[in-house]
Amino acid sequence: MNAKPRGQQLNQVEAQERHAVVAVDLGNSAAKWAIDDQAERRISLRFPDWSERLIEEVGGAVGNRTASWRIASVNRPITKQLIGRLKEISPDCDVKTISFDDIPMVVCVANPDRVGIDRLLAAWMCTKLYPNTSSIVVDAGSAITVDVVSKDAEFLGGAILPGLALQFDSLARGTDALPAIDLVADAEQEITADLLPMPATDTISAIRSGILLGVAAAIDGLIQYRLNRSQSDHDNASHTQIVFTGGDAALLSRLTRHSHSLAPRLVLDAIGAIDRERMLNRTTQNI
Repeated sequence: MNAKPRGQQLNQVEAQERHAVVAVDLGNSAAKWAIDDQAERRISLRFPDWSERLIEEVGGAVGNRTASWRIASVNRPITKQLIGRLKEISPDCDVKTISFDDIPMVVCVANPDRVGIDRLLAAWMCTKLYPNTSSIVVDAGSAITVDVVSKDAEFLGGAILPGLALQFDSLARGTDALPAIDLVADAEQEITADLLPMPATDTISAIRSGILLGVAAAIDGLIQYRLNRSQSDHDNASHTQIVFTGGDAALLSRLTRHSHSLAPRLVLDAIGAIDRERMLNRTTQNI
């Protein structure tokens, strides 16, 4: 194996310093993005010009560095819109969508290529953060997923239920007398279970308690069901790591009973980690 000249190695380091990887997580309600270890930012997809806003914000954060876009998406139309706009602005733009084939883990489900890429990324990142440990990943976004990862780093599948905003919206739209409720206000007020009445004595409180406490109880029930099953299968359930991520993770984290860690940007971190591994493998092959 021939080592590269020191000057060439330094040039590679300098090139990396002039380069930024833009990790983008496109969901059904928001576009979340981050560069390296910078704070996560998000843009609502309700804005007609969301793609222009995203590109402008990223451009300001990147500055005079070159940028590579790495996109994980569960929403094909908005992915097409974003990539199309990027190519219009810069035809040579380095942009890649993360697919099932990019996730280096065994996926033990029917039709693994149809599993939401955000679920796979979050699960894979848990195998890096907690190696040789089984985990349960709760991703609270437009939908809430509760997924299981084996101690051998296998994705075993999970459960899916409607997210908080979807439940609030469907109740308001599907009835004549029930009002819409501002979920953002609940998150900002740091609502806890002790602050949610049961029984509630007014309509708004009843809706809020019903959905928030009901979803938290559903998550707790799914987690406990898995832990019970692990014990019956002679797995070591006491060493199962529970991780909450996603836009509503902080709110639900305060309402659930199981001990867990909170990792709001798990998917974005996974996108960056996969790209770094890809670059490392490419560099190793070239040595």
